[in-house]
Amino acid sequence: MKIDQKLLRVMGLTLGGIIVFIIIIALISSCNKNKKYTYEELENKLITLSKNYYERNNGSLPIDGESTTLTTGYFITSGDFKDLILETGETCSGEIVVSNTNGYYLYTPILTCGDIKTITLADKLKEDVITTGEGLYNQGSSYIYKGEDVNNFMLLGEKLYRIIKINSNSEIKIIENKRSESSPWDNRYNIDKKSSVGINDFISNNINSRIKNKLEGLYESDKFTDEEKAYFVKQDLCIGKRSINEAINDGSVECSEILEDQIFGLITVYEYMQASLDQNCIDLSSPSCTNYNFLAKLDSTTWTLTADKDTSYKAYRLDYGISLTNTSNSSGVAIVAHLNKNTLYQSGSGTLNDPYIIK
Repeated sequence: MKIDQKLLRVMGLTLGGIIVFIIIIALISSCNKNKKYTYEELENKLITLSKNYYERNNGSLPIDGESTTLTTGYFITSGDFKDLILETGETCSGEIVVSNTNGYYLYTPILTCGDIKTITLADKLKEDVITTGEGLYNQGSSYIYKGEDVNNFMLLGEKLYRIIKINSNSEIKIIENKRSESSPWDNRYNIDKKSSVGINDFISNNINSRIKNKLEGLYESDKFTDEEKAYFVKQDLCIGKRSINEAINDGSVECSEILEDQIFGLITVYEYMQASLDQNCIDLSSPSCTNYNFLAKLDSTTWTLTADKDTSYKAYRLDYGISLTNTSNSSGVAIVAHLNKNTLYQSGSGTLNDPYIIK
């Protein structure tokens, strides 16, 4: 049977086109595998590949409160890279840590490229530990900021925070520099006072105070993006009550009662006292506690977590100093949160005009 010559030409052209297409795809793939990256480009590429991996392997994602890792070697084995090489010639290796908090996932590449290494914000801050003056102090297994003019401003999203401390597990405790909203601490009917002056139990018999409901509502609201929420990890809140003349400021009073696994909290009274460098800051009646204290200089007032031990309806408020007031009064709510220990440093020196920027 005789085959039409025109048909043969068409088939030949089609086959040739397919071969050329395959060659082009192979060349592109080869170029991608051999591509050299800037450090930031490589980080972003690894994050994208990790997200794609977990979309295909959803069951491998970590459960709430846990983390898992993917090594860079996996992506070489899978053919996504031939080698991980920077434009400057360094070969990179490491892992991508994936953390889960309430279903919000944080992807963190931890890389070593010759002398270039990923640095966490916690490690960056610890480079400037001091023993005198204003700044970051090592206190036991933690690090806390003391003084008025301390370089502890940090930007997350579009919100400005002050860094309070670095916990022993390298989580970073932050407070909003400006309040999110205003709210009463509590305004329920108080049987002792026979009035709606509030009840100063943060939580009792599984019944929330108004301020606890406010904090939970802020977390669920759109005031914080999903990207921001991925950085927040659960914390234990110190909700013990305190007398105004109590002179202990090591946290043992407030932390005599703990509420576990909360996302947002508020500043506690002892943390306010610890931030002052004034030796005359003995108890809450000491005006000296406002001296050399960045927490006395926040841009707005805020409730504290700490309630009054000697009444059933008063709590402490931070307003350029600490005051004791009825819980039914309205005041600011500046949230306190803990950042994931794998939060990475990108830039900044911590000043108001050059705050720490995280990746």
